Amino acid sequence: MQMRLTCIALAITAFSAQSNTENIYPLQKINVTLANEYSAAAVLSHYWVSEKLDGIRAIWDGSILKTRGGKEIYAPSWFTAALPSFPVEGELWAGRGKFTQVHTTVLDHNPSEAAWQTIRLMLFDLPNSIGSYQQRYAKLSQFIENNSNPHIDVIEQNAITTESELLAKLASVTAEGGEGLMLRHIENAYQGGRSDDLLKLKQYQDAEAIVVGYKTGTGKYKNQVGSLLVKIASGLEFYIGSGLSDAQRQSPPPLGSSITFRYNGLTSNGIPRFARYIRQRNSIEN
Repeated sequence: MQMRLTCIALAITAFSAQSNTENIYPLQKINVTLANEYSAAAVLSHYWVSEKLDGIRAIWDGSILKTRGGKEIYAPSWFTAALPSFPVEGELWAGRGKFTQVHTTVLDHNPSEAAWQTIRLMLFDLPNSIGSYQQRYAKLSQFIENNSNPHIDVIEQNAITTESELLAKLASVTAEGGEGLMLRHIENAYQGGRSDDLLKLKQYQDAEAIVVGYKTGTGKYKNQVGSLLVKIASGLEFYIGSGLSDAQRQSPPPLGSSITFRYNGLTSNGIPRFARYIRQRNSIEN
């Protein structure tokens, strides 16, 4: 808690220095910051650390809530009424381990009032805003302080200066069911695309693949799908059987669909080790 308060205090100080020259540009194009994988070369004193939330990334452009790919999210009017007149970016989240709940709710073009009551928008940045991340975080924190709403909050950021602290936090978050950590460079202006301004750190790795075939199961999985034949961006094909539920073996992701899988490093042949199916991706996530 003390580290979080220190981050907010530093951010507010930085924000106050630019308050007379605030410049938030209208969000004409959604070009979000994308994360690189964390490496020990990162200078941790230049970053703040937050939990990586397992939800759906969303951008409020000042009037419409959208996915990072620009598709409208049909949230109830009472949910979006609390959002500001300027663009903000965050994660639609229902808690650890509840991605499916978020996914189902956000995909619905006829929003369920009851389902949306379980969703929170955890703000983490200001797309198209000038100023350092400290300054952007200060504006988000100030907005939340002045606009109390149970469905909208700012994600907690902490300063961590050593890798041992970072790894200890990763272990703690993972043990509690969290997905991992995100590191944001506190000195740079917002920029779209993939860069070291945003880093992700997990105890495992995620990737996407296309379903190109099936292998019939044996034993208890006879007459069902035993594994999915998938292709990754490099063109490499391999089978994933672990992680499929009985229902998914009876009705597997269709050919050509995109899936997310989890793995732990690569074999000498470049094949993901211990690959296991996580979920089918939907176009709203792109």
